[in-house]
Amino acid sequence: MTKIKNNLVEILILISTLLLLFYSSDVIMYSDSARYLNGSSNNTPLYATLVLIIQSIFETYNSIVVFQTLFLGLGIIFFTNTLAIYFHLDILKKLIVSIFLFLPVLKFYNNLLTEPICYALSLFFVSFIVKLIFKFDIRNLIWSAIFVILLLLSRTQFLFLYPLILLIYLGIFIINTSKKNFILLTICFMSIFVIQSSLITLNKNFHKGNYQSKNLLDSQRGIFHFIFIDAMYISSSKDIELFENKELKKTFTEIFTKMDDRNASIKNYDGRGHFGLSFGIIRDIANKENFISIPDKKEISIKIISMNFGKYVKLIFKKFYDSTWLFILVPFFMFLAASIEFYKHKSKVSLVIIFSSSFALANHSVIYLFGRVQPRYLIYSDFILLIFIFMIFSIFLQKKDL
Repeated sequence: MTKIKNNLVEILILISTLLLLFYSSDVIMYSDSARYLNGSSNNTPLYATLVLIIQSIFETYNSIVVFQTLFLGLGIIFFTNTLAIYFHLDILKKLIVSIFLFLPVLKFYNNLLTEPICYALSLFFVSFIVKLIFKFDIRNLIWSAIFVILLLLSRTQFLFLYPLILLIYLGIFIINTSKKNFILLTICFMSIFVIQSSLITLNKNFHKGNYQSKNLLDSQRGIFHFIFIDAMYISSSKDIELFENKELKKTFTEIFTKMDDRNASIKNYDGRGHFGLSFGIIRDIANKENFISIPDKKEISIKIISMNFGKYVKLIFKKFYDSTWLFILVPFFMFLAASIEFYKHKSKVSLVIIFSSSFALANHSVIYLFGRVQPRYLIYSDFILLIFIFMIFSIFLQKKDL
């Protein structure tokens, strides 16, 4: 009976996970799902490889849903138990944490997209970083590095982990200053870079020769895919003269005309999410043509932004402010307060807060600068941040003995 009571939260999470699968294990497909089913040199390889392996064994898409749902359940259990150990959570607080972390699972657990796996990987990653901060040893160092690599192989979005890990390693070194620890942290950071880069290159070589789209927006889909959208959004018909290619000018003219007709250009900006109206217009019109001899998206974007830099900076600020500004200001002040505390006392708790707030700030910044603002890109950091805010309040109230 005591064992059941001690593991009550874990049992409830497993039961909830199984009930979710009994309710439905049918996979939901999206337009992006085809990229993971077919594989591509333009995609990060982890999810596509995972889908290929699971499907080849069980020969059904439902098995993918079962795997990623169970993995999500394990991630929530591991994360909750990690926090319970280092922040002394009782059963009630553990239950609140696990229920809150389970909420986004209900939304996307059966989607054939990277979100379910990345959410679970984020929970494991944050758990091992917390373990590493409180107990610096090779085991926690290796496991945290493994989950960094897995996240980097899951979505290009997670490239922000490089500066984040560098920051946390610096904080860990300050707490555990020694030549040996410096060498271990340096080797680990370099290993992450080498392994991730090698596997990405291997994936590109493996898919070399496969179909490659020549569309302006489909080829080399990455950060400049969305920067190009932003560049077109802030530009106007006068920017057409920046380019000499006649086909490109014709396409840009069509884009600007349709954006004006639908009030989707920046001059019609009327608040939150307006820049998203232009996305479909720019993408669909640009995809009509095959641009083989024109500059790539990167060159086009840089040229337009350099001529409209003030507008671009203003747009980025609007994205920050009009989307989810609380998830910028709150982690910023958390980071500031924790940094002051860490500077004064070298506290492990303050380093954990620096990490959780930096995780949210970095994720949001990458999305606002290089991506399309959508809630599904922000779940990896936002729910975790809210959990840490909950624990900070719990610790504060406990100390005050209110």
